[in-house]
Amino acid sequence: MSAAPALPLPPPLLDNLGAAQLPVTLVEGSGARVYDDTGRGYWDFYGGHAVTILGQGHPRWIAAIADQAAKLSFCTTMTPTPIRTKAAQSLCDFTGMDVAFFVNSGAEANEAALKLARKLTGRPVIIAMEKGFHGRTMGALGATWKYREQHAPAHGDVRFVPFGDLEALQAALGPDVAAVITEPVQGIAGIVEAPPGYLAAVESAVRTAGAMLICDEVQSGIGRAGWPLLCMREGVRPDIVTVGKGLGGGFPVAATLMTEAVAASASPGEHGTTFGGAPLGCAAVEATLRILRDENLVSRAGRLGSLLKIALGGLDGVEVVRGSGVWLGLVLDRPAKPVQMALLERGFMVGTSGDPKVLRLCPPAVLPESAVGALSAALGAVLEAE
Repeated sequence: MSAAPALPLPPPLLDNLGAAQLPVTLVEGSGARVYDDTGRGYWDFYGGHAVTILGQGHPRWIAAIADQAAKLSFCTTMTPTPIRTKAAQSLCDFTGMDVAFFVNSGAEANEAALKLARKLTGRPVIIAMEKGFHGRTMGALGATWKYREQHAPAHGDVRFVPFGDLEALQAALGPDVAAVITEPVQGIAGIVEAPPGYLAAVESAVRTAGAMLICDEVQSGIGRAGWPLLCMREGVRPDIVTVGKGLGGGFPVAATLMTEAVAASASPGEHGTTFGGAPLGCAAVEATLRILRDENLVSRAGRLGSLLKIALGGLDGVEVVRGSGVWLGLVLDRPAKPVQMALLERGFMVGTSGDPKVLRLCPPAVLPESAVGALSAALGAVLEAE
């Protein structure tokens, strides 16, 4: 009997569970430029999924992490540390929230938010938005529109309503609803904006129903959209806000921010994380927030967004530019993926989205203004050639 043919061995590294990747291998970066293993440089208009708000290798960020590593590289939240207290205070000052709980990722921050809301209200139901995204862990997946079917049944009792439809939200609210979770602007869906005043109206409706408002600002927060938190644009102060992505300037750290009333309901041990609030992550947070403030990068993000809208919005093939700051969605009159690849060939890294006709732009706030014109010229040439 002949032996069965040998199966090929799996690769030693499974990146993002086999998600499609760009055909370049990045090895270094500086500011808003990244370089591949052939030495070719690219303008980074994607910012590592909206993470690198400071760009690559900011010297003050590097120095802060190195300094903390030399003092205390790691300890858990079993004991207080000065850097954790300092980072939490800086983050609350920056966002206007009362209390910070540090975790590792945006999904984990949303897990904590959902748990806190259900516990404090004693209600089981979460209202989430169609096409919204809150993470891929099992709890957060319950409130995420995409990917749920692949891992059904998702955890939790969740009702979905169309984003931007206030009447649908009001109809879904009831005495069993613990919280509404929403992005102020939907990111992965393609930088989808609700009608003006929608978020403020959601806050009012939630208060009337005795429920809580959770704003997921994992992508939009920490200055990327031109505000410390994008919910501030409408004067909204949620019960809970989740932040991540740019919070550590590239270091993996996130946080669940909350009001004093929410924090008072939490008890030790009900939500924990080994690496959340670790010294190096907190040093990265403190350095990132200090740099954003000292270099006026939140205002600069807003200015770059205005320049990008002007430069790109008039191109043939661009139907509209959505979003604000360095967090924009270009709605094209054609599929976005071929445009993304053509721009890569010209030295520009951009992202796509859940909408097949939308390019996402999430460059660092340190992007030079000259790069805006360079992208406009390259995109115009690509759209004309196609």
